[in-house]
Amino acid sequence: MKYIKRLSEKKLQFYLETFKSVAIVGPKFSGKTTLAKQFSKSEIYLTPLNIEQNKTILQLNPSLFFDGLKPKLIDEWQLIPEVWDLVRHQVDNESGRGLYILTGSSAANFDELRHSGAGRIGRMIVRPMSLYESGISSGQISLSELFEGKNFSMMKCELKVDEYAKWIIKGGWPEGINDSEQQAIEKNQAYVEALLKEDTNKVSGKNYNELRMRKVIESLARNIASEVTNIKIEQNIKATDDSISKNTLVDYLEVLDKLYIIEDLESWHPNLRSKTVIRTSPARFFIDPSIGAAVLELTSNRLMSDFEIFGLFFEALALRDIRVYADTNMGKVYRYKDSNGLEIDMIIQLSDGKWAALEVKMGSHNFDQAAENLKKLAAKIDNKKMLKPSFLAIITATEYAYKRDDGVLILPLGILKD
Repeated sequence: MKYIKRLSEKKLQFYLETFKSVAIVGPKFSGKTTLAKQFSKSEIYLTPLNIEQNKTILQLNPSLFFDGLKPKLIDEWQLIPEVWDLVRHQVDNESGRGLYILTGSSAANFDELRHSGAGRIGRMIVRPMSLYESGISSGQISLSELFEGKNFSMMKCELKVDEYAKWIIKGGWPEGINDSEQQAIEKNQAYVEALLKEDTNKVSGKNYNELRMRKVIESLARNIASEVTNIKIEQNIKATDDSISKNTLVDYLEVLDKLYIIEDLESWHPNLRSKTVIRTSPARFFIDPSIGAAVLELTSNRLMSDFEIFGLFFEALALRDIRVYADTNMGKVYRYKDSNGLEIDMIIQLSDGKWAALEVKMGSHNFDQAAENLKKLAAKIDNKKMLKPSFLAIITATEYAYKRDDGVLILPLGILKD
């Protein structure tokens, strides 16, 4: 399979020039190893078949394990958790930066590490591909350029609504980019089955109830892009004649988080003019909307016939892409909600203090209210302590990109890039 250029290359290059080692994390099949191979000059691949052999090498002759041209890729390092501390010590004895690249699909072993590797090992996430990386978005408008204050002329987005539906179902998995929708559905449902039957049990050595875990994931899928509490998830499960304790549910959600299956959207805490209380409950999302679609057995036709659920999954698709684009620009994505009822779908916060607010609305009939909300938020910010927003925008599935008379940008998702 031909390598698909990833936006994460920019951040990986920067991290290799900054840290002595880099740990690349993310869900299975997101392309972590393939990305790392574009930068590595030697590799070692850990598998269940060679774990004992490599443990022996680490005990008797660790220099053999770390020998080779640098950067050296150590794939699925978490199969031998001691590798983390060994790398941390190894780089202290070697000069230079970007010596090792560690890749893994589970964060479970980070909990067991006594040393974080801070200052020595930089950690970055690789998510499934954005529409731009998949070759679906035209990339005519760049978020980085919007942050720089560059303007654009009105332009048309060629991506149709039914295509957004198809790519919600297919997802951003590199190996599935050329699959038909039906092929993607089969693969994604197999992904979920493997998650339920194997992966969750490997994370912590516990045996999770497969049926109960399935109901947890189904509840998350039904409430995607929503501020659903753990209590509501418990109630959803109990409604199906099953039960789950509060602590058990927390455990199940933590496992999904450690496998990079879910990635909640946390709250933004800006400096405000008033003492408005900011709500802190996260909104629930999968790291790729195709996971939730597979759990609910959705198809693009079903999405097109139910625009209520389509809208929620479109927001999830937009969040995945905006997260990828923001990460490339050393930014993070949050949500905003306060006690006065003002909600904003996404806030992009860059490391230099610049920020932007985005609402997600599939159709133009919601633009006026969304624009009003964005302007209300901008007015709440204390500009003596924070910068003014670089831009306010509505991410949409409509055809045209343009600037409204009130300054709010209309940005079709299929026209964006980093």
